[in-house]
Amino acid sequence: MSQMLADQRTAPGACNLGGPLRYRNVVIFWLQCNQDTLNARLDARVDGMVAQGLLPEIRMFYADYVKPYDNCDYHRGILQSIGFKEFVKYLQQHDADCDRLLMEYLTSGQAEQIGDRKPDGLDLLNGCLDYLKLVTRRYSRRQLQWIKNRFLCDSGREVPAIYALDTSDVGAWSSNVSDRARAIVDAVLAGQEPPYACLPKIASQRDRAHEDKTFHCESCQRVIVGEYQWRIHVRSNKHRKRAKSGLDHQ
Repeated sequence: MSQMLADQRTAPGACNLGGPLRYRNVVIFWLQCNQDTLNARLDARVDGMVAQGLLPEIRMFYADYVKPYDNCDYHRGILQSIGFKEFVKYLQQHDADCDRLLMEYLTSGQAEQIGDRKPDGLDLLNGCLDYLKLVTRRYSRRQLQWIKNRFLCDSGREVPAIYALDTSDVGAWSSNVSDRARAIVDAVLAGQEPPYACLPKIASQRDRAHEDKTFHCESCQRVIVGEYQWRIHVRSNKHRKRAKSGLDHQ
């Protein structure tokens, strides 16, 4: 460890993971909404992706970077990205002509006209879309937990004040979001107490003694910092799948 890092980590407000804040008049705004609203927005985002050409895009990617190769590992690299691997079963069983027919069916109102007569591949595609929505909602929950762990847990590391802004009702954006944000920023810049309270810290259950220890995961090819994060990683489904995949290939 360099002397510079050592000095940073021993400065007031620092910890084993890093130094104190460089700037004092810093705040973080966390745009929040209730879970039902967030889920609906995430589902609408997936529907919007389909309407804007998701199928042709992933079809092209599949044809260029997956189909020509054997034994593709969907738990590594770009292939693990949310928005592609969820459609592999559909892409394997249907072609671009089917994509075009399904897009016409889904976007032209034919579903109401045809009734029970569904085009080939529709049920499988809908299953893929439902799964994509599920994993997107699941990923959003992991992001929320990461924010809490990184910024709200009392880990001894100095972090800026976090202010929650409720975006559930976009019709009240001015009163609930932009006006409050301006008032908080104006107060901080003026050296005054903001008119709204920041989020309280959460008591951390972590053992800080090993927060700076590093671990290398051979299966995932990742470096994990801290014993707490390492324990979370080895219990994760992604790690278990990759570890099992590595054993199967031996």
